[in-house]
Amino acid sequence: MAKTAGRPPRSESDILEFRSKIAKQALAIYRAEGFGAVSMRRLAKEVGCAPMTIYAHFEGKQDILRYLWADVLTDMSGEIQGKLERINVPAERLQIAVQTFVSYWVDHPDHFRLVFMSNDVTRSDVSTFVMDEETLAHFQMFSDLLHVVLQDDRNVKASSDTLISGMIGIALCINTIRDYPWTDARMMTDRLLASIISPVDFASLS
Repeated sequence: MAKTAGRPPRSESDILEFRSKIAKQALAIYRAEGFGAVSMRRLAKEVGCAPMTIYAHFEGKQDILRYLWADVLTDMSGEIQGKLERINVPAERLQIAVQTFVSYWVDHPDHFRLVFMSNDVTRSDVSTFVMDEETLAHFQMFSDLLHVVLQDDRNVKASSDTLISGMIGIALCINTIRDYPWTDARMMTDRLLASIISPVDFASLS
């Protein structure tokens, strides 16, 4: 029995391209109106397809958000790796990575809000995304860089977690409390890093 003629299956590149198109439109709506304005029906209208076509590529709105989170984090990591390509000194590599991380979020406040301040997101959505191996890898690089500098396995986990939370905190303050006369972000970031790699011996103060 002859096969019924029809539209040939889309290639993998076509699928990825269409998913990217949907995500870019979702990001545009988010930037203009907030994530609450993003809906599958709205995206279908903007992209020019049926709502079911959107559902064929994304399970729902939260799936699109996770895609955008991953895209932004990949962009951030790519910027850091690009600056580290020709740097060999461990301490300098760490400093550049830390400075680039903070600068990225300060220079892209809409990306910061999307990743760290999205509304209408459940705890399970965040947990699923955060515990994904690809997501963890974006932050694991700081642990790897710190390990080379500190050369002390006992302190790397606490040090990297403190560093990451501090970097996000600097970006958060600058992005959300703009009227406060903050010290230059680079100076704050260097102070943070210095406190991690050259900590005060609190035992000697007692």
